Amino acid sequence: MIKGQKIIIGFDGSECSKKAADYAVNNFDKKSTIYLVYVEEMVAPLYLSNPSLFIDDSVIKKIRDRTKNELERKTREITKKGFKAQYEYIEGYPPNEILREAKRKNADIIIVGSRGMGKWKGSVLGSVSQTLAIMSKIPLLIIK
Repeated sequence: MIKGQKIIIGFDGSECSKKAADYAVNNFDKKSTIYLVYVEEMVAPLYLSNPSLFIDDSVIKKIRDRTKNELERKTREITKKGFKAQYEYIEGYPPNEILREAKRKNADIIIVGSRGMGKWKGSVLGSVSQTLAIMSKIPLLIIK
């Protein structure tokens, strides 16, 4: 059992990110603090070049509300297991914002899930876990 750590978990509500949170709960002691970090990636407004791609603000609000509900639910679940837990909802580029939050919280470790896309797809599509592995100066644990 790993004791008294500040843990950053990249959390997007996917099964992989839930596994990362569950790993922390099952392998770190209750003196640890768990921070679930969700980063909403800002994308260029494609609708400017093609109005048919416009996404109504109500759709974006529904997605944000669903995401925040999932963060709140997972945070409550972790807290009920005896941990200190909170979540952060941030806008930006996920690897950069996860690293910035880890530095702000003076984190001991970052834990993220791997979607398991493999070398080819990961290199073509980009990967938060792959980028964090290159950029992070603190320990990083990637859960499959």
